[in-house]
Amino acid sequence: MLHRSPTRAALAALSLILACGGAARAATPDSVATCTGVGLSAPMIVNSLLPVVNNDSVGNEQAILLMFPYLLWVGNDLRLDYARSIASGVAVSDHDTVFTLKLKPWRWSDGSPVTADDVIYDFQLIRAYGARYLNAGIGGMPGIVKSITAPSPDTLRVETRHPVNPHWFELNGLTQLRPLPRHAWHDMKVDELVKRQNQTAMAAVTDGPYRLAQYVAGRYMSFVANPKYSGPQPHIKHFVLHMYTDSQSAFAALKTGELQLGHVPPSLIPAKRMVADLKGQFYPGGFNVSYIALNFDNPAVSWLRDLKVRQALQLAIDQPLLIQAALHGLGTPNFGPVPAVPPTYLSPAQRAADAHPKAQYNPARARKLLAEAGWMPGPGGIRRKNGQRLTLTLLVTSGTPHRIAEAEIIKQTWRAIGVDLRIRLVPFNQELAEVRPGGHWQAAMMAWIYAPDYYPTGDGLFDTGGGANYGNYSDPKMDALISASTSDPGLKALYRYQDYVAEQLPVLFRPSPGYLVKYDPRLHGVKDYLSPLGYIWPQSLYYAQ
Repeated sequence: MLHRSPTRAALAALSLILACGGAARAATPDSVATCTGVGLSAPMIVNSLLPVVNNDSVGNEQAILLMFPYLLWVGNDLRLDYARSIASGVAVSDHDTVFTLKLKPWRWSDGSPVTADDVIYDFQLIRAYGARYLNAGIGGMPGIVKSITAPSPDTLRVETRHPVNPHWFELNGLTQLRPLPRHAWHDMKVDELVKRQNQTAMAAVTDGPYRLAQYVAGRYMSFVANPKYSGPQPHIKHFVLHMYTDSQSAFAALKTGELQLGHVPPSLIPAKRMVADLKGQFYPGGFNVSYIALNFDNPAVSWLRDLKVRQALQLAIDQPLLIQAALHGLGTPNFGPVPAVPPTYLSPAQRAADAHPKAQYNPARARKLLAEAGWMPGPGGIRRKNGQRLTLTLLVTSGTPHRIAEAEIIKQTWRAIGVDLRIRLVPFNQELAEVRPGGHWQAAMMAWIYAPDYYPTGDGLFDTGGGANYGNYSDPKMDALISASTSDPGLKALYRYQDYVAEQLPVLFRPSPGYLVKYDPRLHGVKDYLSPLGYIWPQSLYYAQ
């Protein structure tokens, strides 16, 4: 029988929260305190202040975005939003190889002009960082770029090595570029940036809506409005990102009024009455997919290379049960690499699968596939082949009760087909450090927000050598399908790619969690503040008079 209640840790935290007193709202009219990942993920520690060299977590990205925004902003409709961009437009040549971007009049916080050469500096750092750059391969970056020049201070010209799908390259390639202060950083090389990425002096000159006022590692970051910001001035002059290592602590801070903006994670939905004085709205999570990454490099689990085994494991993941029991109903089923919400880029086959999630759970078929692969029931019901037990160790982020609850349920449904799943809890940053090609990990519970790969083609995720291809999966046909989706016009190539992923399963798919976002009833503009792409836009926030 499956345990359908929250995990023991979640229940303990819930009891503590319920024992506390009522909420108290404490904020000045020009300040907001929140945390990273609202509406998207569990809160995260910010451990880097710099673009390019950080670990690409939601926490780091959201903090950095306040100081160093991208050249192009992608709206919630997955289209370029030039009103929020530093560039005023992109012109594409007839042969789809030359992209010319015009910069708006923009200034650094020290009064110096932002120029196209500042964007070239960013690209030079990306190229110098090479395979260490975690978005390597996404949008073809940086290898697809034949040349990048500045015909004038406000004009950037990017030429690709071959014709590309303009929609793909604009959304996935050009959106990775942002101005960086070459003059203030004295043309510093990338390896020096790595060493200095958590030094506050590196954030002294910014071109975003905020400047860094204080950074206390592991605790909080406080920002003040940048008076030289060239975009719309924020109403909120003091913006604070608190850091928490678990969802329970962040929820307690929301309840007591330490935070004016946060969310109720799925594991704490039973406690939502404790923040009933706050306004709220359901948020279906980000433009993301949740999955279990698999390490194809680890010889201890070489059997993961067997497609029948992977298909059996996927068939034994009961997504409706995970949504009901682990996510308290706040979740969306997903069986492929393209997000189900919004369904903009879903193939007809994937739309059908997502619409009938119960049909995708088939333990009888899973047992048959394992038997066909040579794995027969052994002592204790765990399958064996050539003397080896069918055992897998799964890394799960500590402090994320809904993920832990998901893992416990999957452990039971997999055991029912003869697979022994062992769960290992690790802090988020440790998980990021361990989950890499060539590492000793076996499987890891992860999620991918499609940013900067807003056009979800899989480049960088599942192509050979991709920067986020953590398990080092490699398949020539997959590479060809990904390549076609980046060059062929229209959506048919993208459909073929995602249907092949759903068949081949380089990762195992899980439902994506949703969140109940809660905020101070005086605070307005929250809808525009949030983005399913992981962006935040504090400029929209203000308090009612």
